[in-house]
Order: sequence, then structure tokens, then C-alpha cells
Amino acid sequence: MGPYSPQQYRIEVTQSGSVNVTVNLRVTPVVITSPSSGEVPAGQFAVSGTGGEYGVGTVTLHNSTGDALLGTATINVDGTWTASVTLPSDAQPLTFYAKQKIGTWFSSPSASVTVTLVLNAPAITAPAANSDQLGIFEVSGDLARTGAIVQVFNGQTEVGRTGVLTGATWRCSVTVPFGQVSLIAKQLLNNKVSPASAARVFNIRPNSPAITAPAANSLQLQSFTLSGNQGLSGAKVQVYQDLGPNKVGESAVLSGASWSASITVPVGLISLVVTQIQNGNESLRGTPRIFKIRPPKQTAVAVELLPSQAAKFSGTGYNGATLLLSYVSGPVNKSLPEVVVANGVWQVNSTGWTHGTYTYSATQKVSDNAGGWIPSEDFHFVFTIVPPELEPVPDPVPDRPTEYSYTPTFTGSGINGATVLIKKQGGAEAASDARVAGSRWSSQSSVEWGPTLSQNVDLKQRLDGRESQNWVRVVVKIPPLAPAITGLVDNELSPALSGTCWRSGAVVKLTFSDKPGTAETATVTGGTWTLRRSTPFAPNVPHTVTVTQTAAQQTSPPTTRTFEVRRTLLNPVITWPTSGIEVERDLTVRGRQGMAGASMQLRISGINAGAAKLLTSDGDWSIDLKGLAFGPGSVDARQTLDGRPSDLSDPVPFQVVLMPPVFTVPQPDGDLPRTSIISGEGTPGTTVEVWLDGSNEFVFRGVPVNADGHWQGSVTLPVGVTKLRARQAMGSEVSNDSPLLTCNVVPAAPYIETPVKDGLIGRLTVVSGFGEPGDTVTVLLGDAVLGSAPILTDRTWSVATVLTQPGGDYVLVAVASLDGFESDRSAQQSVVLGSYLPLIDSPQAGRWVSEPVAFSGQGRLGVGQLVSWFNPQQPWAPNLAVSAQGWQGLAVRALSAGGHWCRFQQTIDDGADGSTISDWSESGRFDVPGPSSR
Repeated sequence: MGPYSPQQYRIEVTQSGSVNVTVNLRVTPVVITSPSSGEVPAGQFAVSGTGGEYGVGTVTLHNSTGDALLGTATINVDGTWTASVTLPSDAQPLTFYAKQKIGTWFSSPSASVTVTLVLNAPAITAPAANSDQLGIFEVSGDLARTGAIVQVFNGQTEVGRTGVLTGATWRCSVTVPFGQVSLIAKQLLNNKVSPASAARVFNIRPNSPAITAPAANSLQLQSFTLSGNQGLSGAKVQVYQDLGPNKVGESAVLSGASWSASITVPVGLISLVVTQIQNGNESLRGTPRIFKIRPPKQTAVAVELLPSQAAKFSGTGYNGATLLLSYVSGPVNKSLPEVVVANGVWQVNSTGWTHGTYTYSATQKVSDNAGGWIPSEDFHFVFTIVPPELEPVPDPVPDRPTEYSYTPTFTGSGINGATVLIKKQGGAEAASDARVAGSRWSSQSSVEWGPTLSQNVDLKQRLDGRESQNWVRVVVKIPPLAPAITGLVDNELSPALSGTCWRSGAVVKLTFSDKPGTAETATVTGGTWTLRRSTPFAPNVPHTVTVTQTAAQQTSPPTTRTFEVRRTLLNPVITWPTSGIEVERDLTVRGRQGMAGASMQLRISGINAGAAKLLTSDGDWSIDLKGLAFGPGSVDARQTLDGRPSDLSDPVPFQVVLMPPVFTVPQPDGDLPRTSIISGEGTPGTTVEVWLDGSNEFVFRGVPVNADGHWQGSVTLPVGVTKLRARQAMGSEVSNDSPLLTCNVVPAAPYIETPVKDGLIGRLTVVSGFGEPGDTVTVLLGDAVLGSAPILTDRTWSVATVLTQPGGDYVLVAVASLDGFESDRSAQQSVVLGSYLPLIDSPQAGRWVSEPVAFSGQGRLGVGQLVSWFNPQQPWAPNLAVSAQGWQGLAVRALSAGGHWCRFQQTIDDGADGSTISDWSESGRFDVPGPSSR
């Protein structure tokens, strides 16, 4: 039998009779499980559900409005199904349902689902981010929804919106304030508002003002008034050269749209632009306007009549401009060449003039860079050309040197055959009249003028009874010459200097290189100067003197000279050894009156003793001598400075002997352990012997003194007051006995073996160690004496003590004594005292306990360790917290049957005193039953 179509069937069942059963087969209805009614993220979305009949059914989805087919699903084996649906409209909601078909039969429709497309944020695409915009501009974008309205916001303020859109792109005009604004866009559809777009920042500028006057390309002076419109009330208009940062003018604060500004600009073709600033917001630059700026108008033209009907025209002008002289009126229209103004001046020479009165104009012009010219305003000037017989004698032309010599010479140019008169202001003769020949003249004063600040000299030219019109003035300036240095007389550390200078009223000053900021004034007498400085100079180094003279309010060039001074050479004096004393073979000779930089040479009995020593300071000096020969001798000294030797010092006689050795250990009245090392200092290469004073018994003998002058020997001496002497010998030379050395021979310091360094000790403590049999040991905890005990024949000792000090860190030391003499203290043995004794409450003494054994007790804040009574390395209950309520814990291991004791120790963390750890507490005996009794 196969599958049946959904309809009514009759089933007959035979079993000793028949029964009729009527059934109705229906198509399984389907259920939409996703999406639920609401928004979907895209126009095409997936729909899924359950109830599909795999292999026989077909699930379809339909628009509830009109039942249009939206899609056909794929049915899985487990009855689930999926289909893809596309929204008919992005703007309108869609209500749909699903149903299943088997054969020609359909299921009932599923529950319907209503969805709408989620409203996405639109996007702003133009203008470009961070671009400059005016207060009203257009914003555009995409990602809009058909039927929607896009709104643009500046913060929370709507600044523009579109109409109802017919596509994804959009644009609208916005109105925003000046400054930087950040705009976002949202879209509104079916009373729903989308999220905001990404923000886009714009720089909002005021409107650019416009230039209205003067007219473009018009001729203007360098300073003129620029005006225009489209200004903003409260703004200022600023005027700039186009394409550059140079501001050339600014308006007052505007009260309306019109504006004006006074400007000053350079000559030539110039392009100007304007901006306006309102409340700190600057507009873009407006449309440029070009002007032609005239060069300045000539204000004067100098006309000089020259012989033979010639004339010279000259004046100042605008540098680089072309100057044009044009005929206006006169006897003849004479054309003059154009000339370029160079370094601000110009000149035109012209010949062949007809006598009469002329009017000419002077105009200067500059290029407009387009093949044309920008002219200045015209300047008219009038001049007259006289007949030859009336031509004036021209003024002489003097040379004008900046400075003259002490006897000045005057030179210049003039007219051949003329005579030049040379007078001081007031009429006195400055120099003899000069005859002009070859257009040149010259005359030297007959007297020496000397330094002169400013003397006016007037010149005039005379020819054939006629004189030039003007006195031409020259100003004579004569500075003083550099003074001469003629003498430098050696005078210890401050030489006398002298030289020559101007003979009348000169002030001569000298500056020295060791004091460049201080000037010394010399004494001047009749053209000679002298000076000796009171401050001495450093010897043997170069010094430079700079000399100037001041006369007629002028200072001369400097004169310099380099010199050196040398110190007075002193004779050295020997202060050690003194005359006739005994000295060692190694001797340090000392003296005074040494000089820094000198070489000091010692002599022994007239023969140089080693190399000379270079002295680095003045005053006291010393030189070491090694290995002097035994016997009499004498020493003298000589120093040499800058190649100059001093006289020899007075000789000092002495006797070289072997001196007694010196004890360094022990020190006088010091302590010396009974077995120790005696040491000292002596002469290298000798041998030392030491003995007890008043006895023929040597402590030791034949001990060598090493190359460093050190000797030592081991001794064992009886305890008590001891007196020692020593001497040393080298070959047949034997020193005297050393001074008597009295010292105390004391026991050796004992050694503490237990407790170990940094060990823990309790209230009941035994201190033990080693020492010298027969001595008595005293033990101290800090400065407190704990007890004493004798040192036994096996060198051991021990002191048991009960400590009452509070817990904390301490130091143990021990001292040995015998017959009233005490040793040094032993090495310090640092220990930690645990004086606090915690309590063990359970198990109580005599009790039977069961496994696991429980322990408890009392203590102070900290952490405790409960261990075996016979092995503290075997913890029974480790790391037990101790509080004000006590401590408790279970054994972490099974205890063997029988009697036991436990021990407990804890750290102390309450800070009540210096204690950091407790003493060990020990419990009473408790019993653990055996297996048979459990």
C-alpha cells in the first residue's frame, strides 16, 4: 500500500465479523518559526519553520494581501524547512503566511507574520569632510529609502531636510552658524527614525566681501582707499596681496554691508584680495582685483649749467624706475635720453643747448609686466641756459677722504687755469691756494694739525676775475695714530713700560691680557707715556699689552706687544734633618723656599743624590732618599727655575745609622692574646729579634723585615703584664734597643658553637662552645650577663640559663678570663628569642585519643606548627592559624599505638612587642590505642 491523498476513507477489519471505521486524512499544517513579526535587516530575508512532510509535501509562502506567491521552501528530513522571501516594497510592511500541499490537497494557512525592512542610517557623501563652506550650502548623500525624508542635524538642531525621496540618493540645503560644525543625517519613514549617519565636519566661513572701487586696472598711488560691499555687520575687512600673506590694509568694524579700507602697496602691477573676520571666523578670500600702482612723483630736479652750453640734470628717484625728461616749452624742443634710477639716484648730461628759458617735465615709470608702462604723475621744472660769456665759474669738486693725515693734503678737480682757494671756516688759511692743471689740483698744509675731530674747510674756484658761486665745504677729521711702545724695562714681576703719543692732551690707556676688562691710565709728559702696573704678572707665561691713545675725542687704533716676566730665584733652606742628628738609610729631606716649576736637586756629601724633583707649589718641599750608606754624611740643595740655578743651601751634617724597629701589634698598654702574632715595622733587609725585658729569653729572633718594611712573629706568652723590647740587624750593623713596650697578655676569645647563628632559642637555653682549659667563660645576651662556667680539659664549656627578656632578635657573646685578665669578646652570635609560651589544651595528659587525633590550644595571632615530640622535622599538624580564640587542628598522619607527647611552636604577628616566634610548648602524655582496642 502506498500513501493516500487527504480525503475520507472507509477501513474494514475482518475478525469473525466486520467493523466499519471512517477516517479523514488532512495535510499537516506548517508553523513559521523565524522571523517573528518585526523588522528584518535586508530586503531579501530567510523564512524557516517546522511541519514539512519530507518527500511528499510542498511548503509555499504567500502575501496575505492577495495571496501572491512569495517563495517555495526546501523541506528537510526532520520536517524543518527554509525559504527565501523578497519584500515587495522597502517602504511598506509585508504580512505573509505559509501552507503545505500534498497532492492536490493543502493544509490550513499558518499564523501570519508581519515584517518591515529595518530603517538604516543614510550616508553623507558630499561636500568633502573638513572642507570650507559658506553658512548656506548643499549636503548630499546616499543609502536613503524610497518614500523617506532625510533630516540633517548640527548637534540636536535640525538644519535642513529633503522632500519625500524617490530613490537612494538625496540632497538638501543646510543653514549653519560660522565656525566648525559636525553634521549627521537621519531618515524618517512611516513614523520611524533611523540611526544617525557618521558625522562629517565642515569649516563654515563667512561670505567673502567684494571689491567695487576703484575700477580694475586703474592707475593708483601707493596709498589709496579700497571699498566694496557684501560685508557683515560687526566684521572687519582685511586686504591682502593676492596669493600671499602680506596684509596691506584693514577696515574699521562694519555696521552694514558697505566697507572701505586705507591701504599702502608697493609700486607696480598688483592683485588685491579681501577677506572678512566676524567673531573670530574668517571668510575665504574674495575675487581678486588688479591695480596699476604708480611710482612716486618727482619732487625736484637739480640743473647744473656746465661750460660750453652744456647742462647736467640729476635727482633722486624710485630705484629701478625709468626716468623720462620731456620738453614742455622753451627755445628748442631738445630730446633727452631716458635713464634708469640706480641706487635711488639718476643723472643725465646734455650738450648743445640754445640759451633761453625752458620748461620740462620729469616722469618715472615702471613696467606693467605686460608690455606696457605704469607712469608716475608729471613734475614740471624750469631752468635757464645763459650765453657763453655769462657762464658762471663752476664750484670746485674736492676729494673727500674719510680721514686725513696729521698734516692734511687737500685735492680735487676743477677747471684748467683756475685757482682754488682753501680756507678754514672763518677765513684763516687752511693750505696755500692751488692751481688747476689737467683738471686736478692739490695743496698740503704748511703746519701739522694733529688729531682733529671736525674742522670745516671751504673751497672756491677763481678764473679770469670770476669766482664760482658757492663755497664748497669739506670736513676734516684726523684720528690719533696708534701710540708707540718704545721701552719695556724688566722690574721683577711688574716691568716698566713706556712709549710715544700725541704731545698735547692725549690720554693713553693700557690693557693687559690677564685683566682684559681693566684699563690702566699712563702718565703722559710732552709726547711720552710711562706706566708700571701695581699688580704683579704671573711669571713665565706670555702677556700681551694693548695701548691706545684718545685725543680730540677719538680713540686711536691699538698697539700691542707680548712679553714675559720671571720670578726672583730663592735659595732653598733644609729644615729636616737638623744638624748632627742620626737618620735612617731611607731619609725624607724636607725644606722651605721651594718655587713652583723649579727642579730641586739634593747632594749627599757633594754628589748629586738621584734625579732632580720638579716642584709643583711654592713653599715647603720634600724629597725621599733611599739606601744611604751607614756613617757620617751631609746634604745640601739647589733649585733651578727657567734655566737659572739658585745658590746652594747651607749643608746639613748627619749620621746614618740602623734605627730600632717599631712595634705595631700590640700597642702600648694594649691587649695581646696569649697565642698571637707580634708585628711591627723595620728596615727592609734586616732581621728582628724580640725578648722579654729583664730576661735573657728571646720571644723570637731572626725574623726578616720584608720589602714593605713589615715583620711579624708568632708567640705564646703567659697571661699577665708583659714588657717587650726589640732590635734589628743588617750584617754587622745592629740597631739600638727599641723603647720598652708594656702590654697585657690576655686569654684568647672563646668560640660559641650552640646555639647556631640566627638560631631560635627559648626561655631555657644552654650556650656552649670551646676555649682554653682553665679559663672561665662568661656569656652575655646583649649587655646582660647570663652566667659563667669553667673551660674543661677537653676545651669545652657550657652555660645553662633561664631567659627573662622579651622575645625578639638578640646577640650572644662570650668572654674568657684568667687571673683578672679578660679576653676580647667572641664573634657575635645572632639569635631569635621566643619567650612566649603558647598552651596545648588537648589532648589532655593521660587521655586516650582516637584517630584522627584532634589538637587545640591558646596562643597569639600567628601561624603554628605541631610536631612529633621526638622529631621536630615530622609535622603532625602544620600551618595552624592562631587567633584570639586559640588554635585547633587534626593530625595529618596516623600516630602509632602507645604513648605520645607533642610540641607546638608559632609565629607571632600581633606586633604587641618585638616577638616574632614563640618558645616550644610540650603537651602531657596521651595514648593512642592499638588496633585490637579500636
